This record gives sequence, C-alpha cells and structure tokens, in this order.
Amino acid sequence: MYANVTSFCAQLALAALMLVVPGLAAAAGGTLTVSPSAIVMGAQFNGIDLTVTGSVPAGVDVIVRLTGTPDELHLREKGKIFGLLWMNVGQVTATNVPSVYLVSGSRPLQQMGAGAAPFRLEALTGTFGIKEEGADSSIDIPHELLLLKSKEGLYRETAEGITLGETTGDMQQFSAHIKAPSSLKPGEYRVEAIALKNGSVIGQSQTVIDATLTGFPKWLSDLAYQKSVLYGVMATVIAIFSGLVIGLVFQGKGAH
Repeated sequence: MYANVTSFCAQLALAALMLVVPGLAAAAGGTLTVSPSAIVMGAQFNGIDLTVTGSVPAGVDVIVRLTGTPDELHLREKGKIFGLLWMNVGQVTATNVPSVYLVSGSRPLQQMGAGAAPFRLEALTGTFGIKEEGADSSIDIPHELLLLKSKEGLYRETAEGITLGETTGDMQQFSAHIKAPSSLKPGEYRVEAIALKNGSVIGQSQTVIDATLTGFPKWLSDLAYQKSVLYGVMATVIAIFSGLVIGLVFQGKGAH
C-alpha cells in the first residue's frame, strides 16, 4: 500500500511539473529532421546545403549547430633563424578540435543571454587541449586556430538561415539552412537544435548524419588505405609524368 501511495505521489508531482513548465515538456518531445539524411561526396562534390526542420516551444530563440568529430592536430610554428632563414621553431599539438563547427541562431547569439554562450564560436577556445613544444608562448594558439578554421570555411557563426514558421498550440515550426563546405571529411556529423527562453536552455534535440565517399574519391581512398604500396607507385608515376609534361610545355614555349 505504501509503495502504491509513493508511486501515485511521484506521478502526481511529475504531472504538476509538466503543467508548471509546459515549454520544457514540449521541447523534450520536439522533432528534428535533416534533409538530405546523408552526405554523399563524389568527384564533383562542392559542398552541400542541408535543410533542418523541426518544432520548438512557441516564443523561443533557436540555435542550430552542425559539429564534426573532434580531431587531434599537429602544427608547426615557423620563425626566422638569425633573422635570415624561415624554419620550424616550435610544435603545437591541439586536441578536441571539431573538424567542422557551423552554428546559426534565429537572432545573434550574443543577444540570447548566458544560455547561448557555450554554443558560440568563441567558446571553443576554452575546450581545445593545447600542448606546446618550443613554441612562442606569447601567441594565443586557441584564438589563432579559430581564425585558421574560420578562413578555411570549417567554422562559422551566423544569425542567418533560420526561419520560424506557424504556431500550433504550444509548438512552433522552424527551418534552417546550413551550407556545409566542400572540404568535409568522411565520418559522422551531429546536427542539433537548441531552444532558449529568457536566456536559458529549455530543450535540445539532435540527430546524426553520415558523410561517405563514392565513385573515384572512394576508390582512391580505399587504394591509399588498403593497398598503400600500389598507391605510392601510382603517385610517383603520376608525379613523374606531370613533370615531363610541364617540361615539354615550357620547352615548346622557349622554342618560339
């Protein structure tokens, strides 16, 4: 009897909580769909536009984020020796660096309050693991790494591409467009939708999409990893052939 009373009280408390904060309950049951559901990269792959649709509690801010698997990067710092020659003077190892980080907001993230801060691009600098060997300690490595990835088109923060749609009951539809760069690598990518209200996160949903190679890129990748000797021979032959062709072209121009 006591167990039944306890169970009843727990269910009553849960129901009361859902009535007090309907936005949280609605966010937990929100939907998230990505189209296309997979990324296929062939020889003509030049990036892809992903469409993210779903539902969030009405009257909230929305953040949509595409994140790649964290990598470990090995970087070399160059400097002048004796003020004359540019050489490697230090080495930096960076860990927990997402291969891709694209984030968009229904309005600028800096206007969404403290709850949006962990999702901002600049917040990544606090998550990188940095190990320096002989490098210039005065250089802000995390900041420079962020700039490098941004210039490569792999990192981006915008307040564009999210459209809030019709409201049905307590829920509102949204759609977002993410331009993924051509330099994507094969692997898993996580797509997230985050709902914020009054500066706090009230719900979050996510899904995973796969990026795979097809056609000639897949054949070349399989060759490099499964038949490395043959791949090395082919690369050498192609390099020699290319050198001969370039030499003949320049010789032909010199004859005139």
